Amino acid sequence: MELNKVTVIINGNEYILKSDYPEEHVIKLANYVDNVIKELLQNYEKLSQMQLLLLSSLNIADELFIAREENNAIKKELLSLKAELEEKNRYIRKLEEELTKTKQQLLETEEEFRQFIETFDKEK
Repeated sequence: MELNKVTVIINGNEYILKSDYPEEHVIKLANYVDNVIKELLQNYEKLSQMQLLLLSSLNIADELFIAREENNAIKKELLSLKAELEEKNRYIRKLEEELTKTKQQLLETEEEFRQFIETFDKEK
């Protein structure tokens, strides 16, 4: 697979990146990194280029770790909800079976009652 060459600007410096991701995606990533750096520069004007890149990397890594933790928590909640849903579905199936049995018993009782009425009417 041929790599795409994408020119991006991060912290005023132009970089030519090679990637198998679409150009738009690479530009989005570069813009995100550039924005993180710009935010840091607003608060820490005297950081060296190396300190700036290191701090921005740590900030982005922190965001990633937090997002992963949130993702894992959501996955656990989803599994819990899925188990609860399966339990509720089993309960619904059980109720449906009971309803079917109750309907059958009602039909049988109606038939018995009809036969009883017929017998009673014949005796008159």
